[in-house]
Amino acid sequence: MNLKLLLNYINYKITSFTEHDVHSPFVYNFYMELIKNKYPYDDFSLLNEVRQALLKNETELEITDFGVGSKKIKSNTRKVKDIAKYGIAQKKQAEFLYRLVNKFSPKTIIELGTSIGLTTMYLSLPNKQSKIYTLEGCPEIFKFSKQQFEKNKLTNITQIKGNFNDEFPKLLNKIENIDLLYVDGNHSYEATLAYFEQALVKKSTNSIFIFDDINWSEGMQKAWHEIKSNSEVKLSLDFFHFGIVFFRTEQIEKEHFILKF
Repeated sequence: MNLKLLLNYINYKITSFTEHDVHSPFVYNFYMELIKNKYPYDDFSLLNEVRQALLKNETELEITDFGVGSKKIKSNTRKVKDIAKYGIAQKKQAEFLYRLVNKFSPKTIIELGTSIGLTTMYLSLPNKQSKIYTLEGCPEIFKFSKQQFEKNKLTNITQIKGNFNDEFPKLLNKIENIDLLYVDGNHSYEATLAYFEQALVKKSTNSIFIFDDINWSEGMQKAWHEIKSNSEVKLSLDFFHFGIVFFRTEQIEKEHFILKF
């Protein structure tokens, strides 16, 4: 963690709220059920086993990166165990995503950035009726994650291989709306804002958009600021490593919360 990011994180720890500081009933319930709740769902045992296996996996993959790359791993050849350690949602955040899908039961989920597939599994398992579309640009990672899904018999996942800039608009033309969008790829200002603006066309009042690594860089901080400031966003939650926006029409006044995770 560089100095500027560290200072930002310290400021976040000082200024962020807990459930005791939140007066919005929706945000309070959201926080208590999805952040404070430590209930270990049965699927967590399988998911933890998969995570531990990935953290030991020495397989080397040739990386084709269409985004800004990894801060931790500079080589174009990366071991699966290093991707599992540095390049995917870690356990606490992934379990939060599981709880979120379990609570809201989104029918259509789009994930931009499959990586090695573990986060996709967290999105897939809570609701077998959900349809998950996951996009990945790197051919070798796409192939590896496909094997993971087949091994674990996950049938509600549709994989799409290719550059997000090309494939995301095509996907949007095929679906009616987006219930849950999880953006974890191409961490640049221009790309992140473009994906948000494209997805707005298919959002509904119940849609939830999640953006990972909102403090990755000054560009990502700028993108997050513009996203949460958008007039169609009624509520935004900042958890430092990721941010969430809602479009709830029942939300009369626009609100933003910085919350401890």
